[in-house]
Amino acid sequence: MVQFGGHHLGINVTIAGPHAVLTPSLPAAQPATYTLNGQTIRPLGAENDKGFTLINALDKAQQAKAILNYQVRDLVLGPTEDGKTIQPEGIPVSELNASQQNLLLDVAHEWVGMLNDAAAAERMAEIRANLLKTWFAWSGSTRNGELAYYRIQGPTILIEYAPQQGDLDHIHTIYRDPTNDYGSSLAKK
Repeated sequence: MVQFGGHHLGINVTIAGPHAVLTPSLPAAQPATYTLNGQTIRPLGAENDKGFTLINALDKAQQAKAILNYQVRDLVLGPTEDGKTIQPEGIPVSELNASQQNLLLDVAHEWVGMLNDAAAAERMAEIRANLLKTWFAWSGSTRNGELAYYRIQGPTILIEYAPQQGDLDHIHTIYRDPTNDYGSSLAKK
């Protein structure tokens, strides 16, 4: 196992033979946008934009289910919350059409894809196998560029995206596997 961390990055990688686990990991950014050599850099830009694409692909009835009736301004299951679970909220992915489900998988791949291609494919297969037991929740505006939090929660995945306390320039995310954080299922017993 390798752990690498700092204030806005916490990566835990467990490798056992051909298997790799990248949970829990906390990719974060502050500032969330900056300019380098004349180019605008957005470290979590795809995670942000794909989340907004997904929520806006839902029809009004689906959005009414997905959008929480309270504001979330921080990670719910972030650092120090190892081993904890919460009741799924929002809309079950089983109520999304195939195109919307593919958008959700594309969002999830932003985190899962940090692994090498073979390990990422293995994780995505697990997520697909449990897709109909997965939930999508949203809090905040549905307009890109405004404050919003979202969560993807299923049997083998938990992803949260959260601007910290109303600051669009300070983003935390968490990627967990409730069944395999720190590669616990890979450990020989």
